[in-house]
Amino acid sequence: MKTFKIRFVEFDGRFSIQRKTWFGWSELRYVVDMGYGSISYLYSGETKEEALAEVLEKRFNIDKRFAKIIEYPGLKIY
Repeated sequence: MKTFKIRFVEFDGRFSIQRKTWFGWSELRYVVDMGYGSISYLYSGETKEEALAEVLEKRFNIDKRFAKIIEYPGLKIY
């Protein structure tokens, strides 16, 4: 069972996820390479559950049943 330490960041009614690392909090992103340049996007969702499911499925290729999630207090960006 893998342990993840995360917190949610709310902005414009959407939630993104940050993961705790040795060097502080890092945003979970994915990169789309266009061949002439690349664009980086945040994993996000309308609810916390959608955002968490997207990150676990696409980034870590694991199901929520096999992950231990430790949630820290979140941030709200105005």
